[in-house]
Amino acid sequence: MSKYANLPDIDTAPDIYETEDVFPTTTAKDDYSDDESGLPTRGARGKNELPSKEELDGAHLIDADEASRLFKRAERRRPKTKGIYSYPRSHSPSPSSSKPPPLSLRLKQLQAELVSLESELADPASLQDDQTDGPVDPAELIRGLVDVKSRLEKISHARNKRMRLVQGVIQDGEAKEEAQDAKKDAVGEEKPEDTQEKGPARDAAEIDRRVGELEKVVGSGSTSLDETSPMPQPLLPLLTRLSTQLNVLTQPRHLDNISRRLKLLLTDLDRLSASNKHQRQLSTNDPSAGPAAPSAIQDQLAPLLTRLVPMLPHIPHILARLRTLSALHTSAADFSRTLDGLEEDQRRVRDLLGELERAVGSVEGSLKENGEVVKKNVAGLEDRISQLTERLDKLQTF
Repeated sequence: MSKYANLPDIDTAPDIYETEDVFPTTTAKDDYSDDESGLPTRGARGKNELPSKEELDGAHLIDADEASRLFKRAERRRPKTKGIYSYPRSHSPSPSSSKPPPLSLRLKQLQAELVSLESELADPASLQDDQTDGPVDPAELIRGLVDVKSRLEKISHARNKRMRLVQGVIQDGEAKEEAQDAKKDAVGEEKPEDTQEKGPARDAAEIDRRVGELEKVVGSGSTSLDETSPMPQPLLPLLTRLSTQLNVLTQPRHLDNISRRLKLLLTDLDRLSASNKHQRQLSTNDPSAGPAAPSAIQDQLAPLLTRLVPMLPHIPHILARLRTLSALHTSAADFSRTLDGLEEDQRRVRDLLGELERAVGSVEGSLKENGEVVKKNVAGLEDRISQLTERLDKLQTF
C-alpha cells in the first residue's frame, strides 16, 4: 500500500489560466539578436489538448543550452541603466560654505579666544560663578591655559617658519630666474659669485638668528664664551625643581601652616607697633627724659635674632623633628626614673647582702669556737675514761 492512501484527494486537474506570451515591440533593433525573432510563440492550451504528465507543452520548447546562450547574449546587449539620486539643496538662511576656513583665520580665532579666557581668569567674579556649579581649582585652570598658550605659540612659530621657508624658496626661484635672464642677455659674461653664495649665507644667518632666540629662551644668551665664567644651570632640571616646589607649596596643609604663621607674625607686628607708639607717646609727653635705654631682654634678643635669620628656612623642619622626638624625650624621662628606682633597689639589696655576710661570719666564728670547746670536752672525757679503766684494772688485781 502507498503511504499516501490515507491522505485526502488531491486535485490533479490541469490549470487553464495560461495566456499567450507577448513580446515587447518597442525595443530597439540592437537589443535582441536575429535568432530570437524566429522563435515561435507558445499559444494558450485549449481545453481539447491533452496535458502531458508534467503539465508542460514540450512541443515547441528549445534546448536548455540554446536558451541559456540566447539569454546571455541578450543580457550582454541590454544597456545598463544607472540611477543617480541627488539631494536637494537646503534653503537654510545661513548655508555653511563647503570650503573650510583657512588655517590663519582659525589660528587668529583661537588666539582671540585665549585672550578672552585670560581676561576671564583674571576676573575673580568668573571664578565665583564657576564655584557655584562645583569646586574648581584655579591652579588647574591656569596650568591648562598655559599649556594651550604654549601649544598655540608652537603652532604660530611653525607657521612663521613655513612662511619664511616659502618666501625663501620664492626668492631663490626669483633669483634663479633673474640669473637666467642675465645669462641670456650677456652670454659671454661669467655668472657672479654673489648669487652662488647668497643661499648658504642666508641659511647661516637664519640658523644664527634661531640659535640666538634659543639662547634667549634658555637664559644663556648673556653668558660669555670663555671657560672661566660658569655656565648657568640647565633649564629642564630647574623647571622640574620649581614644579616640585610649587606642588609642595600648594598643598592644603602647607597653605594652612603659612596662613597660621602669617597670622602670628601679624599679631606680633601689631604688638610691636603698639609698643612703639606707646614709647613715642611717652617720649613726647616727657621731652626732658632722654631716649629710653633698651632693656636687657632686647639686648639679649638682638644677637639671637641675627643668628636666627639665616636659619629661618630650616626652623620649620627642626620644629617638626622636635615634635616627633617629644614622645621619645618623655619615654627617656620615664626610663631614667625607672633606672633610678632600680639603682636604689640594688643599693638596698647590696646592704642586705652585707648584713647577711656579717651574720654568716659571726655564725661561722661561733661554730668554730663551739667545735674547739667540744674537742676539749671530748679530750677531757677520754682522759677520765682512761683513768677510770686504770682504777678498775687495779681493783680487779686486788
